[in-house]
Amino acid sequence: MSQYRSLQVPEELCQRAEEWIDGRFENLEALVCFTLQELLRTDARKLDHHEEEMIQQRLKDLGYI
Repeated sequence: MSQYRSLQVPEELCQRAEEWIDGRFENLEALVCFTLQELLRTDARKLDHHEEEMIQQRLKDLGYI
């Protein structure tokens, strides 16, 4: 079973996020967990780096770099 921690988030930010959720997520906690998971995904960072290298190579091949 997962352990949980409490975080302090400004009330205004919570209210704005809850308005934005509007059926996208079950609740604010689900949004925060999803966002943190996406930010911490190492595969996403690797993919971004790989895509950047591909774009740079294409620009070199076209003579722009």
